[in-house]
Amino acid sequence: MYPELIRIGNFVISSYGVMVAIAFLTAVILAEREWKRNELNIRDFNNIFIIVLVSAVVGSKLLFVFENYSIGEILRNPFGVLLSRGGFTYYGGFLGALFAVIIYIKVKKLDLWQVGDIVSPSLAIGYSLGRIGCFLVGDDYGRPTTSFLGIAFPEGSPPTYAGSLKENFGDVIKIPETIPDSALLKVWPTQIFETITMFIVFLVLWKLRKKMTGGKLFGLYLLLSGMERFLIEFLRMTTRSFIRPLSVAQIIAICIIIAGGIIFWKKLKEH
Repeated sequence: MYPELIRIGNFVISSYGVMVAIAFLTAVILAEREWKRNELNIRDFNNIFIIVLVSAVVGSKLLFVFENYSIGEILRNPFGVLLSRGGFTYYGGFLGALFAVIIYIKVKKLDLWQVGDIVSPSLAIGYSLGRIGCFLVGDDYGRPTTSFLGIAFPEGSPPTYAGSLKENFGDVIKIPETIPDSALLKVWPTQIFETITMFIVFLVLWKLRKKMTGGKLFGLYLLLSGMERFLIEFLRMTTRSFIRPLSVAQIIAICIIIAGGIIFWKKLKEH
């Protein structure tokens, strides 16, 4: 695809970085608009913005380290592992930001459910746009496929040559030895599937944002986003959990689905 948009000497602007920035700014702009529509203190919004920015980076890095390094590797070189370039996960960032924001909301005595409803559409559109960045840089793609929907990433991270896939995902998938390492394989473009699905989720949430209040919209977001991630993981090559054949992301998704379902059901009964 297009991993680099601009290169001047050693200075590089990556397509992934640009799309993540666009996704984040879009999410912030929409959330701020809804925050003002609900007539809340804008200073609290600015504080939450900073908290999310920091805690999401920390959380995403920590979950990546948990999924990809053993305890021994971490203990032998903790700073090298934690400060290495790259290596971030969406769920780590989401959970890290969620935990930090809940603490802030409790301290400031804000309405947790109101804040959750306000940011739900923003979370959906941010995720949708961010996955475009993953597609452009050739990251987070799915398993090899012979389907006409399959796409090869010769410059991906990592590229989808048979040898590269064996080296990086050999514990998750089995590529026949008869396929030479130099063969460029097509994989499921799961980034595009997620972009489309979560954009539809965004449209649904945006349409319902004035009707579903008191935590119902937030519960619906958790329910839909959790289901989307749980299902798409069957096409991806991600870290397996202690429950075979589920991935770590699917275990987290199940917890999010359950939490979203409970919140949505309870809030419907309350109103």
